[in-house]
Amino acid sequence: MGLEKFQIFFDLEPPVFYSGRIVTGRIEIVNRTPKKIRGIKVEIRGRSHVRWTTRRNNKDGKSETVVHQAFEEYFNTKFHVLGSKNSSEELILEPGNYTYPFYCTLPANLPSSFEGDFGFIRYSLKAEVDRPWKFDYKAKALFTVTCPLDLNGSPELVVSKFEKMTLIINLQAPVRKEKFKTFGCCCCVSGPLNIIFTIPTGGVVPGETLMPTLDVENNSGVDLNQVSVKLIKLVTFKAGGRTKDTKVSIVEQNLGRLNSGQSSTYERVALPVPSLPPSYLRNCNIIDLNYYVEASFSPSGCHRNFFIWMPLVIGTIPLQQNFAQFSQAPPQPPPQQNFTPSAPQMDEPPPPYPSLAPPTFEESMFGAKNVFDDDKDEHTFGNKNFAPLYPVYKLGHLF
Repeated sequence: MGLEKFQIFFDLEPPVFYSGRIVTGRIEIVNRTPKKIRGIKVEIRGRSHVRWTTRRNNKDGKSETVVHQAFEEYFNTKFHVLGSKNSSEELILEPGNYTYPFYCTLPANLPSSFEGDFGFIRYSLKAEVDRPWKFDYKAKALFTVTCPLDLNGSPELVVSKFEKMTLIINLQAPVRKEKFKTFGCCCCVSGPLNIIFTIPTGGVVPGETLMPTLDVENNSGVDLNQVSVKLIKLVTFKAGGRTKDTKVSIVEQNLGRLNSGQSSTYERVALPVPSLPPSYLRNCNIIDLNYYVEASFSPSGCHRNFFIWMPLVIGTIPLQQNFAQFSQAPPQPPPQQNFTPSAPQMDEPPPPYPSLAPPTFEESMFGAKNVFDDDKDEHTFGNKNFAPLYPVYKLGHLF
C-alpha cells in the first residue's frame, strides 16, 4: 500500500520569492503501513530550458529532424530531512503523520519565472522517499521567483530586438513616433499618409491601462479598411547560435475604417496590461523577452498591410508619478519561520516606497502548463499544472 499523503507546503502564500530570499515550508506525509526506507531527500532547483525542432535534408537527401536546445542551471540544492546522504542504514517509516520543515536561501540575481512555447524558467522543490529495491515516492511543487524591474531605477533603458535595431527610450516621458507613407501602383505614387503615434510613458506595470494616441491624416487616395492598436509580446529563444522568435498579441483594439481624404485622432485607446512577466528576463541568457505597442493598417486594393511600433517596458514597480492611482491592497503576510537560518539573506526585496500600495500576485494571463515533463513517474505526488504569478497593481477609484 502506498503513501496516503505526500505533499509540499510553502510558508509564504502565494509562494512568490525575490532573489536572495529564504524559501521555507514543510513536507507532510501520511503513512498507513510500515515501510523500509533509506531516508527522505529534498532537491530545490532553478533552471531554464529551451527546445525547438527544424527539418533539413541530410547528405543522403532524406529529411531529418534537427533539435535545437540549450540549458541553464541557476542553483541545485540537495539535503536530507530524514537520514543522510552517506548513510546506507535502513530505517522504518512507521504508520503515522509526519511533518518535516525545510528552508533554502535562494541565490542572488535569479531571472523571473517564465513559461513559453519553446522554453521555460522554473523553480521547483522535489521531495523523495528513498526506498531500497522498490520504486521511490516523490512529491513536487513549483514556486515563482520575481526579478524586480523598477521603472524608477533609470530613466533610460536600451531596448533591442525590434527590426534588429537598438533604441534608447525614456521610461518616464512620452514616447512619440511619426511615419510618412505613400502607395505606388501602376507607376503612380499616391499622396501622403501621415501618422503620429504616442504613448504617455515608456514603462508600465501590470494592472495599469496604457493609453496611446494615434493621429492619422489620410491623403493617400487609398482607403484604410482597418486600423488597430495592439500590445505585443516578443520572445526570442536561443540555442547553439540559432534563435526562434514568437510573437503574441496580448490585447488589441480595433478602431475601424478610415477612408481616403479623412483624418482622425484616436485618443487614449485603452490597452489594459494583464499579469505578465517583466521585460528582458534579466539574468537568463537563453530567453529574451520584449514588449511593444503596434498600430497596424490594412489598406485596400493591392497594397500590403503595414504598421508602426514603439517599444514598451513592463516592470514590477511602477513610476512614482503614478503611485496615487493605485488602491490600497492588504499587505502580503510574511512567511512563518520556525527556525534560525544558518545563512544570512543575500539580497533585499525591491526598494521601499511607503506611498505605494502593495501589489497582488496573479497567475500569468497565459494560464497553467504541465510542468511534470521530466517526472512522468506515476508515483510522483503534486499538482502537474503550474502558472507563474506576477505582481499586479490595482487601480483605485478616482472621485
